[in-house]
Amino acid sequence: MWLQLIKIQSRAHWLMLLVLASRYPISIVSHTAGSLLPSLYSKVWTFKASIPALAGSLSVHALSGATTYVTSTGSNPASASEGESFSFAFYTSGYKAFSYKVDGLPAGLSYNGDVNGPIISGTPSAAGSYEVLITGYRFAGLSGNQTPAYSLSLNVGASSATSPWNDSNTQSLDAGWTRSSWFGDFYGKNQGWLYHLNHGWLYLQGTADSGFWIHDESLGWLYTGKSIYPFLYRNSNSSWLYDQSSSSERKFWDYASNQAITPAKK
Repeated sequence: MWLQLIKIQSRAHWLMLLVLASRYPISIVSHTAGSLLPSLYSKVWTFKASIPALAGSLSVHALSGATTYVTSTGSNPASASEGESFSFAFYTSGYKAFSYKVDGLPAGLSYNGDVNGPIISGTPSAAGSYEVLITGYRFAGLSGNQTPAYSLSLNVGASSATSPWNDSNTQSLDAGWTRSSWFGDFYGKNQGWLYHLNHGWLYLQGTADSGFWIHDESLGWLYTGKSIYPFLYRNSNSSWLYDQSSSSERKFWDYASNQAITPAKK
């Protein structure tokens, strides 16, 4: 009787286990989880493998353009006037450039070559629209990685000042110099101070090429013009001078003293 009771209890335990198994299909769950693991594992490693590629695409070398570029606090487009001084400062944002290439500068402007304070400056001598391209380089001598070219749009307006040199006998040279077919080469095109290649500093007063006054520190006030030069009227002694000067020697024939004079070039 006791043995039969034990057997009945044992069978009851097994029946209970079977009922539980039927309600919670462990084998099915474990099979489903097992089938998901390879896919999840694959996705995890696919993500991990993509990280180095993504990091590589975002890494930026010095002066490659994404983190370093040429910029300026000045206006762009910029405006200038013929015969007047102009300056434009620029720099690199990000890594510092140790050399710059500047292309497309109009006559009369130049880059100062200072990487610690790079500036374009000078006196533009010809009106027009210009595109100036500035490129920064990682190392000196235009070597190493470079920035994208910075484009400066520069509009140079024609001079509004009147001048005796606004005629077909006058041409603009580089760096603000002017050449007159009858007066020679000089720097400074308008009224006021000009530097003559043969005579040094002169002060011009007048706007017509037919006649104007020049003040010379050695000779005083002189009067001349397109149809008069190389003769000059000297106001201090009411006499005439004939200009025989060259770039190496300043020399005039003085009709009042009937001899050559060689005033200093100042």
